[in-house]
Amino acid sequence: MRKMRILLLFIIVLNSLLSAQMSSSAKSKIQSLILPGLGELNMGHEKQARSFFIREAALWLICISSKKASNWYESDYKAFAELHAGVNMDAKDYIFAVNMGHYNSFTEYNETKARQRQVDNIYEEGQGNEWQWDTNHNRIRFDNMRIQSVIYNKYVSFAIGGLVLHRLISLIDVIYLESRFP
Repeated sequence: MRKMRILLLFIIVLNSLLSAQMSSSAKSKIQSLILPGLGELNMGHEKQARSFFIREAALWLICISSKKASNWYESDYKAFAELHAGVNMDAKDYIFAVNMGHYNSFTEYNETKARQRQVDNIYEEGQGNEWQWDTNHNRIRFDNMRIQSVIYNKYVSFAIGGLVLHRLISLIDVIYLESRFP
């Protein structure tokens, strides 16, 4: 939430600084890049501006809610692993979580890696990497939570891409409106 306030303050200050030194044409273009719809509103096209504002709000809502959901799933799968696999998930990387989701125990994982001659991937004993799932069902539940966390994180990436694209579309719209309504 704090980051959002800082970003909003930055947008307002940047808009004020740029507005004071530019022609109205350049100002509208910059405003559309900063906040889609602002350039259209500055040009008097309120209906188009409103639709850009609504889409922008929806994209931000998707971005923020997906990030929150991803964090919740990550927190849940880590707590679930600690409870049902007896492992401390602090300072464990994502690959460790993937391995935990695919093998019922630390021993099973290490034996499989030894058979595959992937000795570099074997975890050392006594380093806090030991796990043993209480049931196969709980291992699968853990893996599903981990996957959900990744999926929601991908939604964040798509939403950010949408925010960038939305700004470009707004810029093109302002350029079009300037040529159509000089």
